[in-house]
Amino acid sequence: QDTGMQMLSLRGLMKQESSNQIGAHQANRKLDVLRRDVEETFNVYEKMNPPSPCLPLYHRVLNGLIVFFDSLVTYSEYLQEIEEKNEVFQEKKENVRDNLLRYQDISLKLSKEVDRYLYKK
Repeated sequence: QDTGMQMLSLRGLMKQESSNQIGAHQANRKLDVLRRDVEETFNVYEKMNPPSPCLPLYHRVLNGLIVFFDSLVTYSEYLQEIEEKNEVFQEKKENVRDNLLRYQDISLKLSKEVDRYLYKK
């Protein structure tokens, strides 16, 4: 849930860039802000000390954040390749989409599991 807005922002950014509403350089600057936000979220979660029964869930949350961060890094590489006019950038864009779908799946499952833990208490 903490990354929901960042995920929407990333999707919006990707849409703006692909429809040429903003250039790759401007998109990369906005992406830097998103990356910092996700890093902050990861750092907050990383410092948590959950009880033993929650450790598997905790590790899956951290893994999900890593998948999302990887999407941001890959998209940044894609934007840099556009700026440099490299030819392999389309493959990176597909990797970003794949990672985002993977993160979305992970995030939905984790959200449901976290809700179950909260309702037990």
